Amino acid sequence: MADTAWIKKHGKTAQGKTEYVTYLETGEKLSPGKAIKAHCYQCMNSYLDGRHDCQMSDCPLYPFMPYRKGKTMVKRARSEKQMEHDRKLSILRSGANKTMCASK
Repeated sequence: MADTAWIKKHGKTAQGKTEYVTYLETGEKLSPGKAIKAHCYQCMNSYLDGRHDCQMSDCPLYPFMPYRKGKTMVKRARSEKQMEHDRKLSILRSGANKTMCASK
């Protein structure tokens, strides 16, 4: 198990530090995004050489690496039904469909 005191004192402030330390101290289950950042922080040895691209293109998590050069995330394709649902939800959240209730 890693020494969290050492990480807190000497580890670079970078994306994934908080998540990694929290995981080590509490064992708390992390969200997928936080787990990826924590993994990259650990894999890059606390970014002691600086926050830069690891260039490990064969890593399955590389597309999500926080400091990847030329970072462009390809969004998944959304169906027309999903986009229509989002439009309706947006309208409901904006309050456009709220009606005044008559008081008795």
